[in-house]
Amino acid sequence: MVIASQPAGLLTPNGTFFAELIAFILMILVLGRWVYPRIIKAATEREGKIEAGLRAAQEAEDRLSKVQTQVEQTLEEARAQARDILGRSHGEATAEGAEVLAKARADAEALIERARNEIGGERDRAIQDLRSEVSSLVIAATQRLLGETIDAKAHQRLIDEALTKVGDKPASKAEQN
Repeated sequence: MVIASQPAGLLTPNGTFFAELIAFILMILVLGRWVYPRIIKAATEREGKIEAGLRAAQEAEDRLSKVQTQVEQTLEEARAQARDILGRSHGEATAEGAEVLAKARADAEALIERARNEIGGERDRAIQDLRSEVSSLVIAATQRLLGETIDAKAHQRLIDEALTKVGDKPASKAEQN
């Protein structure tokens, strides 16, 4: 028996075609039963992780935005406090400066008054010294004129009279100037 060979085409059923068809169906069943579920599960998990990462990134971005806003508010508050502190410091420094100036003026006035009092005291001492000197000169001149000694009471009376006359004239002129 001789089998005549006929030309085989792509869709011509023969033994290899059925074997390939069975192998293909078995491969689809094996892949569908054990491989594809694992691939789909891994892809789904990865998709979930990616979505979770995106959500976390969005939340982190939101938190960063809030923190930046809080930092800006804190910085603005710090700047306002710094301006307030500088303003108060300037005011206090101005007040202290005015206080120091007033104290210096009061000290200067007290020093001037003390100097005036000392000058007045020195003037009074100088006048007393001058009166003593003048009285000595008057006594000496009187003794020469009279050629005799006058008792102490008479001396004192003459000196007081002379000083009164001499003291009134220059004192009144000095007061007028």
